[in-house]
Amino acid sequence: MALLALVAGSLLLSACQPAPRKLHGVPYEKPKPAPDLPLTDQYGRPFSLSTQKGKVVIVYFGYTSCPDVCPVTLAQLTQVWTGLGPDQAKFFQPIFVTVDPERDTDEVIARYLGAFDSAVGGDQGLGFIGLRGAPAELDPVMAAYGVQAEKRPQPGSAVGYTVDHTASIYAIDTEGNLLEWFPYGASVDDILWDVRYLIQKGAKK
Repeated sequence: MALLALVAGSLLLSACQPAPRKLHGVPYEKPKPAPDLPLTDQYGRPFSLSTQKGKVVIVYFGYTSCPDVCPVTLAQLTQVWTGLGPDQAKFFQPIFVTVDPERDTDEVIARYLGAFDSAVGGDQGLGFIGLRGAPAELDPVMAAYGVQAEKRPQPGSAVGYTVDHTASIYAIDTEGNLLEWFPYGASVDDILWDVRYLIQKGAKK
């Protein structure tokens, strides 16, 4: 009887506990094909998200003169990249989309991202993809991802203005589906766990 009671108690306890979550970000109600990013990269080449199929893609919208949020987020993504190790790193691709194309030229973006590329083995072909476009090209992309950006004049400042913007990052699986997003401040460990999980899941297909 004691053994039966113990088993019953264990079953009751496990039934009351929620199932462990597979992902740590905020999931979309229903996964959907990720909106394309028909912009140009930091080398002036046309870009399409379809070229990244087979990789886990992280999309982040920011700007190069951002004083704090953007460099912190990109630094976190370099930690995720290096944390994957050489075998999995080649299946991960973070993408930076500028919300300030007026100042962020191809050359500026390439120089800015180059500092982060060096931390993830840029000499081995690994590196951030930086994208920009004219407002007519960029606005529908931002709307598709639910990103907002607004200039804030800074009178008397050398930068002239800052840009308030959505600071989330968006996770796309190896099949090109938009699965979840992470708010600013999400931990490197949580992002790394999810990226590794999605890479391993994609490898099984």
